[in-house]
Amino acid sequence: MPPLNVALAGLGRFGQLHAAVLGQLPEVRLAALCDPDPAVLAAVADRHAVPAGARYADFGAMLDGAADRLDAVVIVTPEPLHAEQALAAIGRGLPVFVEKPLATSHEAGRQVADAAARAGLPLQVGFLLRFEAQHALLRAEIAAGRFGPLVTLRAKRNVSRAWFPAYGDRIHPVSETSIHDLDLLLWYAADAVDRVYAVERNLSGRRYPDACLALLRFAGGAVGLLETSWFVPAGAPANVLTPDWHGTIDAELEVVGRDRTARLRLLDAGLALWSPELTAQPEAGLWPELHGQIAGALREEVSHFLARVRDRAPSPVASVADAVVGLRVAEAIVESARTGREVVVPTAG
Repeated sequence: MPPLNVALAGLGRFGQLHAAVLGQLPEVRLAALCDPDPAVLAAVADRHAVPAGARYADFGAMLDGAADRLDAVVIVTPEPLHAEQALAAIGRGLPVFVEKPLATSHEAGRQVADAAARAGLPLQVGFLLRFEAQHALLRAEIAAGRFGPLVTLRAKRNVSRAWFPAYGDRIHPVSETSIHDLDLLLWYAADAVDRVYAVERNLSGRRYPDACLALLRFAGGAVGLLETSWFVPAGAPANVLTPDWHGTIDAELEVVGRDRTARLRLLDAGLALWSPELTAQPEAGLWPELHGQIAGALREEVSHFLARVRDRAPSPVASVADAVVGLRVAEAIVESARTGREVVVPTAG
């Protein structure tokens, strides 16, 4: 079976992880790279032996120059570009993997989803927690009915203060951090959110708040609680580690049902590494590097997308419909925090 020719747009830290996964999978040829930073583009392209003629500074130029030889596009660019670039790739007849969020508005996300559906093309949004083993095992238990009716679902995702300057003027934290947990709650509850109430704080003075707390009511009666902030101090145990960058994702998930309760904490790693400079608790489920290769949920997620590109079958795991609904709920959270009032979430569309 010939390898799939895949283009990757966006070579920030997470884009480079995607490049590593794509470069390591035997069924893939990394056929084009796109990033506006020439030094980063050259370094990543050299690392993965992408030829000079397949390196692009502009997404449109990449599609113009390479679309006829591509099988799929992976988009890991800044969030405000996701919808526009996904629509452009779908317009060229290309399956698309786009990192979360699908778009920065519900309407734009719906347009992308509708375009992919009309074209009969695979579209997958990067909610990698659906591919992380512990989160997926919990969902299987819930789906099997072992929890009985769900009572509450609580999710916390607090992250390093040092990271906020890169995001605080770019995107609301509901769409950057809480969107992961909102997707999990939709996946676990398998129910519509009909009302939300939210509050937020802004202590850094940037465009977007640095903390947000939201209460969600599901149509079936379950209650969800989402918490996110960017105040984890530098001295916290680091569970996100690269050679030139580290920080903390303090994430916790609790599901209470009539018959069972579950709790999952990201910082409860069994491995701890102490040094004079840093206490590290390497996270091993998301994108660990093992034996020179990126493993974990990120590799599973990308491999799942590539299988959909080959067989054109709908994904049983990555729901585009949930991704679009999540954007609608995220907008309701932002509106509630702005007005200080409960917001009814429309269920149509």
